[in-house]
Amino acid sequence: MTKSKFLEAYEAELLANHAWAADAGRRAKFMAGVRDTLTGHRASWNFDGPSTVAAWRAIGGKGKPSLKALRDLRDE
Repeated sequence: MTKSKFLEAYEAELLANHAWAADAGRRAKFMAGVRDTLTGHRASWNFDGPSTVAAWRAIGGKGKPSLKALRDLRDE
């Protein structure tokens, strides 16, 4: 399981479930916050939501992810 696979799955979940995600600029800004949170630079993303769980499970995660588990995903 890698950060890039999680981010790919998460972005797909956003596109499938949130109308605002169709706006590429808005989605890019949001995903920048997700990346910042996962790398530990700043915590600007609330990771506790159904799209996070769905993306986590899509990459093989079990249950509900913690912020530590998300940050511990391998880099590619």
